[in-house]
Amino acid sequence: MANYDHIQIERQETVSTYRGRPNPAAPKPPVRDRKRHGQKLSEEISQASKNVLDSRKNIGIQTDKLMVLELSGEALSGDLLELLINKFRLSLVEETAEPGSNQSKLIVQFEDQEAIAQFNAERALWEDDLPDEVLLTHAQRRNLFSCIDAVRSLTPEDRMGPHLKDFIKAIPKDMGFFIVNIDVWYNNNPSEILSTERQIRSVLGTQGSQLLGDLFAISGLLLGRAKVNEFSLNALLSMDIISSIELPAEIVTQEPHELYQYDYVPIVNDTLDETAPLATVLDSGIFTGNPLLKSVVVAEEDFDTTEHTTADMNGHGTGVAGIVVYGDFSTPDESRIFTPLVRICSAKIMHDEDGDPYFREDVRPERLVRDAIVYFYETYGCRIFNLSAGDAGSMYNGGRQLSWASMLDDLARELDIVIIVSAGNVSDPEIPEFESREEAMEKVRDQLFAQDHRLIDPATSALSVTVGSISRSSEPAVLRGTGINPISVGLKDHPSVFTRIGKGVNKSIKPDFVDYGGNFSLRQISRGASRWLKTDQNLMEPTLNHTNDRVFKGYCGTSFAAPHVTHIAARLERILEAQIDGRPSANLIRALLANSAKCSNDMQTWGEMSKDADYTGKDNPKHDRFMRLYGYGKISEQILTSTDNHVTLFAEDRLPLRDFHLYKIPVPKQFLKVRAAKSITVSLAYNPVTRISRKEYLANNLWIEIFRRIDEDTLIKYKAKREAGTDTEDDFKKLPDEYKIKDFIPGYDTVQKSTLQQRRWQKSPTGGADLLWPGNDEPYIYILISGKERFKYAQQEQPQSYALCVTFAYESEENIDLYNQLRNNVKLKAVERERDKVQPRIKI
Repeated sequence: MANYDHIQIERQETVSTYRGRPNPAAPKPPVRDRKRHGQKLSEEISQASKNVLDSRKNIGIQTDKLMVLELSGEALSGDLLELLINKFRLSLVEETAEPGSNQSKLIVQFEDQEAIAQFNAERALWEDDLPDEVLLTHAQRRNLFSCIDAVRSLTPEDRMGPHLKDFIKAIPKDMGFFIVNIDVWYNNNPSEILSTERQIRSVLGTQGSQLLGDLFAISGLLLGRAKVNEFSLNALLSMDIISSIELPAEIVTQEPHELYQYDYVPIVNDTLDETAPLATVLDSGIFTGNPLLKSVVVAEEDFDTTEHTTADMNGHGTGVAGIVVYGDFSTPDESRIFTPLVRICSAKIMHDEDGDPYFREDVRPERLVRDAIVYFYETYGCRIFNLSAGDAGSMYNGGRQLSWASMLDDLARELDIVIIVSAGNVSDPEIPEFESREEAMEKVRDQLFAQDHRLIDPATSALSVTVGSISRSSEPAVLRGTGINPISVGLKDHPSVFTRIGKGVNKSIKPDFVDYGGNFSLRQISRGASRWLKTDQNLMEPTLNHTNDRVFKGYCGTSFAAPHVTHIAARLERILEAQIDGRPSANLIRALLANSAKCSNDMQTWGEMSKDADYTGKDNPKHDRFMRLYGYGKISEQILTSTDNHVTLFAEDRLPLRDFHLYKIPVPKQFLKVRAAKSITVSLAYNPVTRISRKEYLANNLWIEIFRRIDEDTLIKYKAKREAGTDTEDDFKKLPDEYKIKDFIPGYDTVQKSTLQQRRWQKSPTGGADLLWPGNDEPYIYILISGKERFKYAQQEQPQSYALCVTFAYESEENIDLYNQLRNNVKLKAVERERDKVQPRIKI
C-alpha cells in the first residue's frame, strides 16, 4: 500500500467578525449596608496592614514593599477584577473559587503602603456614598466594594503544605537542619528578585540555615529550596511574601526489576544521518556503551553534577532512551537486527541513590529541567523532549496548577516545543481483598479512581503531552521450582495497577494518551498474604540495560510508556518538516498525535464498566470514567503518512477570539458506502497563555463542533446572538439540532477545557447513512472552531494559534481512491494547489 503526504487545507471565508461581552451572565453585586460594612472593611484593612508590617519588623525586615493580603468576596466579575488590578497597581498572585458558589478569594500584592492607602480612601468614599471621582467612578466603587466581604493578612498556617503540617506535629525537639521547598509570591518584575532573595536570606540568618541557590522564576512564583531548622522555618512561615513551604518529596522512583535473559549479541543496522529525527531524554543520563545506543547519541550534558559524569549510573535514563530510539522491543527480529529510527540528546538531570533516580537536594527540579530544555533547544535545535519524572509528594487535587507543570507550559509556548511527560506511578498500590481473578482485576481498576492515584507534578501540564500506562501482556510468567505462581491483575491493554489518572487542570482530559509501561502481578506468600510482584518478566516493558553484562532489561512504570509517544513525535516532526519545507508547529505535532489515538472496543468497555467510589452524583458518567483512565487512547504509527485507506487533512491558522473559523470537508459517497468499519476523526491543538495565579489557568479556550450541513444565514444568526450578549460556551448547543452530527464522541463540552482535543465518528460496515439525506449529492461535514477568553492578559488582542487535523479511515483493502477524492474536493492550501501530481512517499 502506497504512502502519501498528508493533505494541507484552508478554511472557508465566512461572514464578518463580531464582538460580544466577555461575561454577560456575571452575577450582580450584593446589596450592602454601606456604613456598617465600610467600617468593617476599614478595620480589617488597617489590622491586616499592621500585621504585615509588625511581622516584618519582628524578623528584621524594614520595608513596606509587596504587601500580600487576601480579599474574599462574591459576584466579583472579570471586569471588576481587572478594575481592581489596574486602578490600585495590584499584582494578582492567586484567584480561587468556592465550589458551587459565587464566593471568590484573591491573594493580591499591593506595591506598597501608599497603594493600600489609596484603596482605603476609595473604600471611605464608597462608605459615605460620595460622587467624587478619584481613582474610581461612583458606579465603579459601588460595584467593587459591594463585592468585597473581608480583608485579612495570611497566617503561617496558610503557608504550610500538607506534608509539612504533619511533620511539624511530630517534629522531635532535637531535630537539626532539614530541607524545605519554598514558593514565593512574584509579581513578574525581574528587578525585584534580588531584593526578595535578600529578605529571605536575612530572615534565615547566619547560624546554619541558608537559601540553597538563587530563586527560580516562573510566572507568578519564585521557587527555591532552603536548609532550615525549627526556628528558621517559623521565621519563614511568618513572611507574608511566602506562598507556601513544603517538605520535598522523593522523586517518583523506578520500580524494582530483574534482568531479562537475553543472551545474545544484537546487530545494529544504523542508517541515520544528521537529518534524522531528534529527541532529548531528560533523565539519569545514558549508558552509551550499550551496543544499541553507541551510534545514536548526538550530545550529552550533565546538569545534576552529583556523580560528575554524563553516564547513566542508575539505568532509568538508558531504559527510557532505548524506547525513544527504537520504539518497541517486544517482538525482536529473529535475525537480531535492530534499526534505530530516532537520534537522541541526553540531559542528565538525576543521579542514582540505592537503585532509584533522584534529583540533587540543593536545586529545585524545575530549574534543572528548564536549563536542560533551553540548552538542547538552543544548541542542537531539539524540539521533542521526554521527561519521565515527577514529584509524588505534589499531587493534583484540583484548584491551582502545580508549579513544575506551569513552568513546562511556559516553556512549551515560548519555544514552540513538544514535551512528553509520564503520568506518574504509585509505587505500592493497595492490594484489595478478592475472591476471584475477575474480582481482583475489577477492584484494581476501580481503585485507580482513589485520591492517591491522582496525577502528580508535572503531569498536569496543560500544553505538554501526558502519558499513562497500560499492560502489554495479560499473563504473568510461570515461576520455576516451588512456590505459588502469581496471578494477573489486568489483561492486555488494561490500565497498569500503578498508573495515575486524570483529570487535569479545570477538568481537562489527562492523561492525553496511554501506552505500554508494564504491569505488576500478585504473588501469594505464606499464611495466605499477597504482595506485588513488580519484576514479572512477562509483564515488564523490555528496553535497554545500562551495564555491559547484558543488553536488555525489563521495567514497569509510566516512565516507559511516555517514550513510546516521544518516538512517534520525533519521527512525525521530521516527516512534516520535509512536507511543509519548514518547522511544523508543536500544535500540529500534538494534533496529529491525538488524531491517531484510539481505544479498542474492549478497552472502552472495560473503562466504562469501572466504578468511582468517590463519585456522589446521581447519574452514571461512564464515558467520563473511561477517559480518565485512557485519555484519547494509544497512538499509532499510522499517523506518520496517509495511505489508500487512511487519509489525513490538516490546517494551521490563527483565530481572533471574537471570531470563528469554518472548514468544509468533503465526505466521498464511496467512503460512506464501503462495506468496512469506518471512522472520521477530528482533532484540535492550541497553545494559550497560562497563568498560575488564575483559577481558570488557560487565558482562553477553543472548541470545535461538527455539522453535516450549515448555511451562511444560520452563521449570521449565530453571530447576532453573540453580539446581543449570549456569548457563552453553550452557543453551539443553540444551533439547530438537525444540523449537528451527534455521533462525534465525546461532545465538545467534554473536551473544551483541554488544549488537545479529539472527537471521533465511528460506524460499522453498514453504517454511515447519518451523513446522507435526500437531495444531498455531495456530502460534506462542516467544522466550526470558536473560542472565548477566560481572563484578560497583555496580548489579549493577538489571535490564538491552532492546528486542526481530520482523518478518514476504513478497515478494508478495497481501494476507493479515497486520497484523491478528498484532495480534489477540499479547499487546498496554496502550496498544495501548486502540486499537480501526487508523489507517493515510501520512506517513513
